[in-house]
Amino acid sequence: MKKVRILNLYGEALDLNGDGKNVTAFEKRIREMGYEAETETLGVGDEIDFPGYDIVFLTHGKPHNVSAISPDFIKYKEDIINYIESGKVFVATGSSNMLFGKSFSMLDGKTYEGIGLFDCEAEEFDSLYVSDAVLVPEFAPEEKMFGTYYRCESVKFNAPNENRLFRVLKADSGKGSVGEGEGCRYKNLFATWCLGPVLARNPIMMKEVLHCVLGEDYRETDFSLEEKAAKMLVEGLI
Repeated sequence: MKKVRILNLYGEALDLNGDGKNVTAFEKRIREMGYEAETETLGVGDEIDFPGYDIVFLTHGKPHNVSAISPDFIKYKEDIINYIESGKVFVATGSSNMLFGKSFSMLDGKTYEGIGLFDCEAEEFDSLYVSDAVLVPEFAPEEKMFGTYYRCESVKFNAPNENRLFRVLKADSGKGSVGEGEGCRYKNLFATWCLGPVLARNPIMMKEVLHCVLGEDYRETDFSLEEKAAKMLVEGLI
């Protein structure tokens, strides 16, 4: 039986707003396809062999939690970049996105290093940006997805984001808003500020991630209820 190895990276420190359910939903789909799903949750101080995993999840957390784990994340900078460059699948959501830019700064004035995969900087601000959104995924431009944002960080790209994951069709404006484009898709890295959890709520994105992990081993499963729910959410916002 095929086994899919999943790494829930810093899952105990960053599982905020139920975003760890992305991992649960992904495991469920793998098992429905008749395969085995094996998940390890590893954190600061653990030895991590990135090439040994088929997919890595890095979920949303409070800004001070992200800054606390950042030195450990940076320790694996070369391994993480090599993992992504090799075409392996990596899903990052919410505030964990700050770790992929050049740096991010906190309200206390401290600045932390990112791995520099993207040419951007992030900073924490003293309020919350909360909005539901309708998104058009670049990998399926004929489709629409539902997104939720709940963040107190803003991101500035130093050049146009040529790797955006979504076109934002509708979302509230205000401090910290995501603008016309959101997230990054680089090879099989899916990095988005969407919470919700985004994979459980959006079969379009779940299928894309599953295809990237499984390739020719992908098997169809029943997404009818999720598709109906996602359609109702999108239509309620348009």
